Amino acid sequence: DADFNLEAQSGKFLKGSFKAANWSVDNSVRTADPNEPVILPSKVIDLSMPAGDMTFNPGDMPVCPADQIGPGKTSVPVPTMVARCPDSVLGNGTAKFVLNRNNLSPQAILDGVLVVFNGGLRDGRPLMKVYAYSYDTNVGIYTESALQTDGGLHFEVPQLTSDSSVTELNLAIPSKDITLSNWGPGSETVTLPGGVKKDYVQAKCSTGSWAWSADFTFGTRDSDDTPTSPDTFAGDSGVKTCTGVGGKAKLGKVKIKGPKKAKRGKTATYKVTVKNAGGATAKGVKVQMSGKGVKARKSIGNLPAGKSKTVKVKAKFKKAGKVKATFKVTSKNAGKKTAKTTVKVK
Repeated sequence: DADFNLEAQSGKFLKGSFKAANWSVDNSVRTADPNEPVILPSKVIDLSMPAGDMTFNPGDMPVCPADQIGPGKTSVPVPTMVARCPDSVLGNGTAKFVLNRNNLSPQAILDGVLVVFNGGLRDGRPLMKVYAYSYDTNVGIYTESALQTDGGLHFEVPQLTSDSSVTELNLAIPSKDITLSNWGPGSETVTLPGGVKKDYVQAKCSTGSWAWSADFTFGTRDSDDTPTSPDTFAGDSGVKTCTGVGGKAKLGKVKIKGPKKAKRGKTATYKVTVKNAGGATAKGVKVQMSGKGVKARKSIGNLPAGKSKTVKVKAKFKKAGKVKATFKVTSKNAGKKTAKTTVKVK
């Protein structure tokens, strides 16, 4: 079984532009008989998220390097792992493991916790790192996945020592901080951080529906407790409706920050902040500065709905005196806005 949830953090999704979203995924594997001592361990989970309508936005968020969290860097409690990369946490979740020691019956269901970290980029695609830990067995597992252009997410699922299978893997990005009590045999209290970058997940609703699917790969075990072929596949899929607001691009208030005094013939730099206050991408945005003895321009390009961008406009004043400088912002489809400032030129 698999399911996902995607909701806008504020307002409604847009048809043509991405905005910050809350994303969660729930995966579970169940046997027909809850007391069945032998189960096929899950080896791979392949998810297909809404292609083109969901993306990850790491921006300048710190990357958690492989020498801190990666293959072989496991079997430490979650707080220890979080302390290695506290500024790279994306979200959290829980996991369940089915214990299968020597084919004992009934199965022992063990609880686990997990934290998701920013892994930077792999082949230009945003990479997430998932670390899950079982307090019952003091063993952790690590997996990772990069979001592809077609919405694909591929998770290799390692096996816990002495455990049969990961039967549930649930995660949310971002999430709230979660405090869990009475966790594991030592009744630990565990705090899972909810994520540093709240706009890591971006989404839009371009067509009114999102197609998704999930495939699970299973395998038998050999005498060394290692998953082997043949593999079997089970899938779950569906289509969810969504509402996307069309809207129009609209330039918002223009903010100017720069010197009030300047020297004739010298360059002065002004920071111009432009916001798209509309519901669609503003195209071909430009800034033009003009006034007595001064002229400059700067191209911003396309500006997504709800986003702001600050550019530096470098101007050289040719005449002394009080100069009333006008900053005119134009767009091919979002109208125009102006802002003015007075500069004393010596």
